[in-house]
Amino acid sequence: MRLGFDIRPFLKQETGVGIYFKNLLFHLAQIDHTNHYFLFSSSLKDRFPIQKVPPFDKKNFIDLRLPVRMVNFLWHRLSWPPMDYFFRTELDLTHSPTPMFLPTRGKKIVTVYDLFFIDFPWMSNKEARKYFVNKIKDTLFKADGVVAISQFTKKQVVERFAIDEKKVKVIYLGLDHRFYTDISPEEIEKIRERFSLPSSFILFVGAIEPRKNLLNLIEALKIIHTKYEKIALVIVGRKGQAYKDLVKKVKQSELEPWVRIEGYLPDKEVRIFYRLASVLAFPSLHEGFGLPLLEAMASGLPVVTSRSSAIPEIAQDATLYFHPEEPEDIADKAILVLKDEDLRQDIQAKGKKRALDFNWRVTATETLRFYESLFQK
Repeated sequence: MRLGFDIRPFLKQETGVGIYFKNLLFHLAQIDHTNHYFLFSSSLKDRFPIQKVPPFDKKNFIDLRLPVRMVNFLWHRLSWPPMDYFFRTELDLTHSPTPMFLPTRGKKIVTVYDLFFIDFPWMSNKEARKYFVNKIKDTLFKADGVVAISQFTKKQVVERFAIDEKKVKVIYLGLDHRFYTDISPEEIEKIRERFSLPSSFILFVGAIEPRKNLLNLIEALKIIHTKYEKIALVIVGRKGQAYKDLVKKVKQSELEPWVRIEGYLPDKEVRIFYRLASVLAFPSLHEGFGLPLLEAMASGLPVVTSRSSAIPEIAQDATLYFHPEEPEDIADKAILVLKDEDLRQDIQAKGKKRALDFNWRVTATETLRFYESLFQK
């Protein structure tokens, strides 16, 4: 098969879609030595780092000096030119990591994470509002196959758009094995000193977006300070559209000495933050999966999180759940984990066990089988 991919989602900072697609393609490169992979990137200013190009045995890679917005407009609005044009060959199948398929003469697969951008467009990013909302229905009907990253997402897609459920394949995300590996005490202490991290703190990992519900987490922190003790909150993740509101909320709450916003950090540093924290608080309003939950679990960090969307499906009994729109409940669950050592150990053990159920090699294997099944139709 000649398989086409747009690898721009992991051109720069890797969050969400970028983490998924990079890991999928790198693990496909490990298991697939037969098919030919056509990899596309474009940017007016940024060149794709050669070390980030998946090392397929058979591949064509192009990195064009074309503006990202121009390419997105042509593909998402006009469905032109076909991806085949850039490689001067007919592609058998393309896979887009977003709900917008890549124009091609061959078959098309899209990945859907969730339908949050439809239900809460005002909380979604600009691209989702601009392209996804109006074209998702047409895209799902025209696509030859749909990957859903959870049963929750599949159920949403099938019920909302009356899509044939046989067309939708649930393939869970995996987990980088490095979250399980030991890190030397020297490396851990070096990061603690570099970032001046306290001996105990609450951690949040994820993009600073409205759906992540960080304003309620700040309210919960105030309650924790009143009911339990003064403890720091450290926020790690890309500074998205909710960043200004978050900074304003922190100032109004007079919690500036207790809230650290570190922004986007490299993968290795994030892994050490998981080892240094006391608990991961993940108050997201809506998730199609929730990868930071598994990263924390594999790292031995107990988790408290929202009972919403796909989160219970992924975390199962390896966490304490709270209502994400009730700061008092968020605070109470965090305090329980911070105070009760037996509870901490129980959640840690269950978390490590649950995290073992997710593997990027399995994700790649199931995705490749999905490609083959569609190609043979």
